[in-house]
Amino acid sequence: MKFILVMYLCSTITNQCPTSSIPGYQFNSHYDCVYAGYALAQRTYKNLLEYEEDFDIDRLNREKLVVKFECRSVNNV
Repeated sequence: MKFILVMYLCSTITNQCPTSSIPGYQFNSHYDCVYAGYALAQRTYKNLLEYEEDFDIDRLNREKLVVKFECRSVNNV
């Protein structure tokens, strides 16, 4: 079984995750996917401040934004 990483930008105030993305990574095990997911979530959160115009520390704090992820299993074809 293979796994793909799905990432979400969520507000802990509203419990909504209006954006999601699939970075294109595929893994051979759930463990490998989760391990990479934590590292990529951290880089993504940091990059919000560096590369995205719409995000600053005030917005991240005000909306209590977090990066969440899941590892979805996909059938081998």
